[in-house]
Amino acid sequence: MDKKSTGFEEIEKMLQEVGSKIEVLIEKGTKATGEASEEVEKKIKDLRRNKEKLEKEFKEKKAKFEDKYQSNSSSAKPFLEDSLDHFKQGIKSLLHAISELMK
Repeated sequence: MDKKSTGFEEIEKMLQEVGSKIEVLIEKGTKATGEASEEVEKKIKDLRRNKEKLEKEFKEKKAKFEDKYQSNSSSAKPFLEDSLDHFKQGIKSLLHAISELMK
């Protein structure tokens, strides 16, 4: 159970990092002018929606996971560790994409 909590904490930290990078984009977007400003604002709105959607899905999945974990913890443990690794990699890819967008 400790590893599960640590995994969720890592994912929450990554989501917080995504949120802070979006805020940096917002700051940069306010400095842009003309057509570039409109493009940046559109991307920022999309990122915010995606961030909110990710946070909502994360909370829902975490709650479902905790319920299922309690009932199936012994047989599901190896699969959960693999899934958590894949999810972390997906979040890292998202962070990388946001970093590239910021450049």
